[in-house]
Amino acid sequence: MDLAEWYAGRRWVALLELIDMLPAACRLNEAIADDPETAAHLASLRMQEADEAKPAWAPRVSEFDLHAVLLREVIQRLDGIYQAAVVQTGNKAPEIPTFPGPRTAIDKAIEAAERDWAEGFVQQFGFDPEDI
Repeated sequence: MDLAEWYAGRRWVALLELIDMLPAACRLNEAIADDPETAAHLASLRMQEADEAKPAWAPRVSEFDLHAVLLREVIQRLDGIYQAAVVQTGNKAPEIPTFPGPRTAIDKAIEAAERDWAEGFVQQFGFDPEDI
């Protein structure tokens, strides 16, 4: 792949898709984050989005490799040890949320199928699906 040919051929969409595939920790993203104009624009966008409800963050599938899985397991086990230590002191263990995994369309389809099943189940007993 020759990026100069893509630029000369005005293949802007392909170039933007290639840029979007760059890892989060790359020099381009560092340069974008350090640019004052871009930072001001992104800050204004973030302020506009603050009022809107957005789904919980989850890592991208392409960035969730074996290292991320193992680090997630280490974090969860350390959280368990911390909770056990707090209980040993006689206090109530704090609830610590688990580190999220990637969310895919498969996960969303499974959740929708489970929701449909639950709605059908409660309707058998005369309840409204909105009650769950």
